[in-house]
Amino acid sequence: MARPAIQKQFFDAAVAFIVIAMVTPTMLAAADRPAAPFDYSKGAAQSQSAAGAEADPFADLAEPPMSQATPEQASRSWRQTLFTENFGFRKEIMSQFDMNERGKTASRQSVGFEALKKFSTATATLASFDFQGRLVRRDGFNPVQNDMEGQGRPGWTFEYHNAYLDLYNVLNPLLSDEQRSNTVGHFNLRAGRFYVPFGLNLQTDTHGTVLQLSNDRNFGFERDWYTGFWGAINSHLNYDVYYLAGSGYDLKFKGQSGLGAIRLSLANKYSYEYGLEGGLSILGGERLSPDAVKRSQTFASDAGGANRVETKRVGLDGRYRQAVPTGLLTVTSELSGGRDLSSHVFTQLYQAEYLRASRQWGVSAQYRRFQQEGLGADASIIGEVSWYFRNDIGNSNLHWIKLNIERQLEQMQGPQSTIATVQYYFYQ
Repeated sequence: MARPAIQKQFFDAAVAFIVIAMVTPTMLAAADRPAAPFDYSKGAAQSQSAAGAEADPFADLAEPPMSQATPEQASRSWRQTLFTENFGFRKEIMSQFDMNERGKTASRQSVGFEALKKFSTATATLASFDFQGRLVRRDGFNPVQNDMEGQGRPGWTFEYHNAYLDLYNVLNPLLSDEQRSNTVGHFNLRAGRFYVPFGLNLQTDTHGTVLQLSNDRNFGFERDWYTGFWGAINSHLNYDVYYLAGSGYDLKFKGQSGLGAIRLSLANKYSYEYGLEGGLSILGGERLSPDAVKRSQTFASDAGGANRVETKRVGLDGRYRQAVPTGLLTVTSELSGGRDLSSHVFTQLYQAEYLRASRQWGVSAQYRRFQQEGLGADASIIGEVSWYFRNDIGNSNLHWIKLNIERQLEQMQGPQSTIATVQYYFYQ
């Protein structure tokens, strides 16, 4: 064999070896890797998404955030529950100055509060409690309508006004489910000190005003200690049936039998829909009344040493509110008659009020007269102008200044006077 042929074969073998050595590792590595399958579904989805994006008008909207679980509420202590849930607290400031035409002056300064607590379940209110008190400073005394009890309280005094507990639907434990549903609001129980259930006092809170209704003059007190039932009779009438201690400010018994009182009044819908309130009241029994007894020696003899006064009253009252082009006009009347011991009594009250539509100012006028057989009468006519810094419809935020002038037209005892009163009042 020729030497060039051998060299050529050797050269070809070497080239083949080199090529195989370079290619074989790559081929082995490729053989070791799993082959990536072609994702036909992804491709189909991408195709469908692209097609749907043109048809779906909401395709570009972001998905709403996932709702988060409501965090658990921290448990409250009984103090937090008592003073935060359904608890109301109002502050009260009153400053009052008055003077008669003979220059006799008097003042009453007070700071107070009212606390209201309701006790409720998730579906019903079971009870409520109200207390109202003031720390009062008096210097001098004039018989101003809203402070007749102040004659015997010179200097510093802490006074309570409202102090009562209401229990709602108290017969529920004795009734079936159907009966409970049919008697909601019919049987509520009240115990404590509140307005005497005679006349319009139960519907009208006059505690912060100079103008008062007729009960203070009629019975010697506007509030008394009592217990009894109240609620709705039907969709037209409400009722109040109570036993009263007949002792006025302090709860005490000095041999008096107390008073029984019944009041029938128009349901609340008549006030909301027609601006009309009214009722018929009946009251009878024995009360303590030093003022009534000392007006007559005959009364003092009949009443004995404990100032017990046998009392009978029947009263009719009404109030009508009418919107006028510039505000609200309200007229009120209370009439009652009866006996104190053996003496007939007759009480009249007529009042007209105008409140500007802005609720920033108002004017009022009142005529009142209390006549007693054999003793004559006490009668006054009163005018009042009020400027309201705040005067909300619900009476929960009040702030005003008033000028009140009373002219006494008749007096059973003492000279007739004209008394001017300026009152500043804040309640929030």
